[in-house]
Amino acid sequence: MKSETLIRLLSEKANLSAKFVEALELCIHTEIYKPHQIIQAAGNIENRLFFIESGFARNYFYDHFGNEHTVRIWEPGDIMFSYEGYYNVASYFYVEIMSQSQFISLSYEKLDELEKEFIEAKLLIRYFLLQFQKRDFEKQQLVSLPAEERYIFLRKNKNHLFSKINSKIIASYLQLSAKTLSRYMSKR
Repeated sequence: MKSETLIRLLSEKANLSAKFVEALELCIHTEIYKPHQIIQAAGNIENRLFFIESGFARNYFYDHFGNEHTVRIWEPGDIMFSYEGYYNVASYFYVEIMSQSQFISLSYEKLDELEKEFIEAKLLIRYFLLQFQKRDFEKQQLVSLPAEERYIFLRKNKNHLFSKINSKIIASYLQLSAKTLSRYMSKR
């Protein structure tokens, strides 16, 4: 099997038949990336979803002043699914690899083919859509907190990110200035 971890995760979300697992195995691919690679640029259509076996990635955009805003950070065990890609619409986000990474990919085209043949694929697509929505909601809740509470929340719930990702990206993710984040970190 290409990814027992991925199959195990998906099996928790839907009852997977042996035929579906066999068909899925034929559709997925392993991809290895180096730090700082941009694997998706704004204006392009994302054509596949990823399961992160190892490494970290983020998506971000530039505002009209040219400032970067990190929207999401993915880590091992996460599935990088995109509404825009699934619905074949150009994205306004960039996706950057932040450390040596290994992903399992599945094209949205192959996912559509699986959906036509297997009920499990329909259940998994629903799960992917709900997870995407849940992550958006969690991010909205996070950024609605006062600045220092955002920092404390991330420290408490995702402390490992501070040793894996540079502070400029964390500040952007928390919607803080680098100076403010530095001040909070020095208080700790």
